[in-house]
Amino acid sequence: MVLDTVLTIIFVNYQTSNEVKGACMQTMAIIGAQWGDEGKGKLTDLLAEKCDLVVRYQGGHNAGHTIWVNGQKTVLHVIPSGVLHPHCLSVIGHGVVLEPENFLTELARIKQVTKVSPDNLKISSTATVITSYHKLLDAAREAQGSEKIGTTGKGIGPAYEAKVSRRAIKVKDLLDKDTLVRRLSNGYAEKAIIFKHLYQIDFPTIEQEVERLYRFGETLKDYVTDSFGLIDQKLSQGKRVLYEGAQGILLDIDYGTYPYVTSSSTAASGIFTGAGIPHHKLEEVIGVAKAYTTRVGEGPFPTELHDEMGTLIQQKGNEIGATTGRKRRCGWIDIPLLRYAVKCSQLSSIALTKLDILCGLSELKVCYAYEVNGKTVDCAYPGINLYNAKPLFKDFKPFNDDFTGKPSQELQNYINFIQEAVGIPVGIYAYGPDRNQIVFRKDYF
Repeated sequence: MVLDTVLTIIFVNYQTSNEVKGACMQTMAIIGAQWGDEGKGKLTDLLAEKCDLVVRYQGGHNAGHTIWVNGQKTVLHVIPSGVLHPHCLSVIGHGVVLEPENFLTELARIKQVTKVSPDNLKISSTATVITSYHKLLDAAREAQGSEKIGTTGKGIGPAYEAKVSRRAIKVKDLLDKDTLVRRLSNGYAEKAIIFKHLYQIDFPTIEQEVERLYRFGETLKDYVTDSFGLIDQKLSQGKRVLYEGAQGILLDIDYGTYPYVTSSSTAASGIFTGAGIPHHKLEEVIGVAKAYTTRVGEGPFPTELHDEMGTLIQQKGNEIGATTGRKRRCGWIDIPLLRYAVKCSQLSSIALTKLDILCGLSELKVCYAYEVNGKTVDCAYPGINLYNAKPLFKDFKPFNDDFTGKPSQELQNYINFIQEAVGIPVGIYAYGPDRNQIVFRKDYF
């Protein structure tokens, strides 16, 4: 009852505010505002209850969205987080890279938890396919490269490279053997030289890869559709569409901390290139951020804690990657980075997660700005060398809430400072992994 009331507020308040236009909100996006792992899956799952479509628009199975429902844990990688609501149509957009074998494995696992069929799950026919060659190339590069990016080795980057170089296999190609042979032959001689002479590793023949991919295509063909046309049709019918991002804005191929980024457009711009919003615009863009900051893999991290406090937050927050199993680096929340995320993705509100992890700590800090070359900088623009950024901290009195009633003054002070610093409201905060551990603030709209 409480959940239904809360979600009704979100969507109906838009209808109230737009009475003159005679239209209610149809489009919302949930995007990671940090380096990923912010808790997007849980929030998407919650909001999906009042949506008709949930669309994943970029990335691949290198993502890991963890959802807890009544104490049961579900980890999703490429299947959208709306799948736990049978009434909701989950769509894998054309901006996603799909590894067919992994998708079918994940699908079989999710079917043990909820009802999934081609009626409520669709894959874009023009999504790019991750082949065996992409995975081999990804792993070989990471193993032998002098500059470690921290890739998951799942073939994501090479698949996007193939897409940009116009040599990619599309999902629709899996349904026709002749097309598969022709597409896989394009560039095969180059791959053979690289694998044999540069990396000295074995690789499948074209015939072997054709048989493997065609077999998967036969299994998933009923899920394949024109996703852009489908979204267009549903929006024209007045359906509500929720766009789900993977990773975070700071890992965006263009907006992120390059080269320590992912291979796709994780910011809001990726929605337009990876899924489409025909004849519509984004009406609400929620940036999900932890109440502190984490990062997996290499790259700059101004507020990273290398002491006992960092270890405590890592352990208390169980900061281990859902996909990689790697420990996440931990630090205090970084306002300059959040300001940048707000600007480059036009975020309209913040969802602040994992506040419970900060509860009861002996100290509490916020990085409100950097000192760079003797100057104070309050926004982490790409021109700034984050390795040279000295974080400037503001101390807060720690809070010790049990989250059963009104938030303490200390907690309110912490949340209010963050929203005032980034210039948009903290409309949602979460204090645990389950659906019922999320609070929608009354001033959300």
